[in-house]
Amino acid sequence: MLTLLQLILRNGGFVSFVLLEAFCFYVIVQYNERQNSIWGHSAGLVAGDINENRQNLSDYVGLRARVDSLTAENAVLLTQLANARMVQVPYRDTFYTVNYETSVCVESVRRKHIRPQYEFIAAKVIANNISGSANWIMINKGSKDGLSPNLGVVTASGIIGILRHVDDEFSMVMSVLHRQTKVSVSLPKYGNAFGSLVWEGGDPSVMTLRFIPKHFQIKPGDLVETSGLSQIFPKGIPVGKVETEPVQDDENPYFLQMKVRLSQDLSTAGDVYVVSNLFKSQIDSLQQRVAHE
Repeated sequence: MLTLLQLILRNGGFVSFVLLEAFCFYVIVQYNERQNSIWGHSAGLVAGDINENRQNLSDYVGLRARVDSLTAENAVLLTQLANARMVQVPYRDTFYTVNYETSVCVESVRRKHIRPQYEFIAAKVIANNISGSANWIMINKGSKDGLSPNLGVVTASGIIGILRHVDDEFSMVMSVLHRQTKVSVSLPKYGNAFGSLVWEGGDPSVMTLRFIPKHFQIKPGDLVETSGLSQIFPKGIPVGKVETEPVQDDENPYFLQMKVRLSQDLSTAGDVYVVSNLFKSQIDSLQQRVAHE
């Protein structure tokens, strides 16, 4: 207490000056309309800037949570989109599956029933390699999240790879930039133009599309997407665009091969989606039964 009094006594003149200035300022603002208006406007601007900066800080702190929320919502939307492409139409006590985009019968459209086939599970890349010839990606989801081997992995922009090794908490994805990866793709502009996409090394943003029938007049810039024939990736996932003029396949003169520039930069992959085919076990079981006959 004595120290505080000594401090006030030593600086009494300055303290008195500050208090007097504050009182004068209050009187001027309180009893003069113009000055009061100026003060109110200035105080509002300062308060607005403070609140804006505080909100920006709050948004930045919560950015990761918002990204996670949006990624989860996007996974739901991707699931709905993939399932909406294929629907069942009842006809004489049976069901047949059609592509909703090609149906022209209004009455049948009213009677369609969606049969969910795919589920998208959001995950994050925690390790990635694109420098070798056998590249792998690690994600932060595992068997506890419903993952199992041989599921496709995609982003909103394109394909990433195929799940191969699954632990409780983490999984290893065989990247499309792996010498053993083959992805069944199609060129929607040409209907049934199906082929196989492989990586031959070199540029990590370019893959080779092979086994396209020779009679198709493929041109650079044509869109490439997943074909849906492998049961790993749903039909219509973007892959990239044809970059070079097609040439005759070295291994088969009846087919073409060409370079495709990927729509997803593998080096920047962060938020990904694991595609779970809900009927994969049934399809695999049926194929095994046929293979053993």
